[in-house]
Amino acid sequence: MKRLALFIMVSMFFGFGTSFAQSDPNWEGEITTNLTSMQDMKTAVKTKNILAKMILKNVMKKIENNGYYTGTYTTTTIAKGKNRYKVFTPYNNSYMIVEKNGDMMKSTTYFPGIKKGYYTTTSISANKQQMEELRKGKIEKTGETMTLCGRKCEVYRVKYEVKTNADGTNSTTIMNNDYAIYLDPIEDEVLPDIKGVPMKFINNTVSQSTNDMLDMDYKMYLASEIVSIKDRAVDESEVTVPSEIKLIDADKNQKGMLKIIEENMKYLKKNNMWNEKSPDEIKIYDNLQEDWEY
Repeated sequence: MKRLALFIMVSMFFGFGTSFAQSDPNWEGEITTNLTSMQDMKTAVKTKNILAKMILKNVMKKIENNGYYTGTYTTTTIAKGKNRYKVFTPYNNSYMIVEKNGDMMKSTTYFPGIKKGYYTTTSISANKQQMEELRKGKIEKTGETMTLCGRKCEVYRVKYEVKTNADGTNSTTIMNNDYAIYLDPIEDEVLPDIKGVPMKFINNTVSQSTNDMLDMDYKMYLASEIVSIKDRAVDESEVTVPSEIKLIDADKNQKGMLKIIEENMKYLKKNNMWNEKSPDEIKIYDNLQEDWEY
């Protein structure tokens, strides 16, 4: 699960428009990104222990219902330099503020409706080491080009396949990614030896894991496209967590984090603010095997 979460995090990082389309590290402005997402998870509890089965089913139910969204929406990223930015996601009425300081990156997610949130801290260098495995994917330059926000982009296709066997759990994860990259040698690497800004991104992920307790089948589709980039001055208050928000350390209290997410979901549904709509077209690549009989 941790490895899968890392893969998903990496995909979303490249897709959410947090790579700024300016070479100036002090650039301030606003980026609008259109996204379509679909996530689906199925689990089969295999243990014969009645108590363990009940506990595991309850835990997996919470995970399956923790705010996965199916539909199309628009996010807004407000940047005050490349080391500090805030992303607003409308479907769950959330804000995420990312702050980078040296080798450390702090990500704070909060929900203004319930005035609660959580934060995590990670080592940037450690994450880069973990992501090296993603750099081993098969990269294809398609020869296709497209122009987005006035920038000519080259299209690349990348396939990653990772198999792991850790702590008694066998997992296979396949990711198919398409990138439309505005090439710029001053920017960070998007892919090995390819520097620029990912203006458009499509991810298809399928993953299956099995152990003595549980089978899990997971699919994700994510498509994002930067549709506008606006230079403007950004006030400190725009990238600061409001004082009324009560935060917890999610690294030390994951149960508390899930509880906050659940509480926000209940708040949204009670106030008719959660509106899912299936995307018109979703392509899932490389089904790993026949569906399990749940």
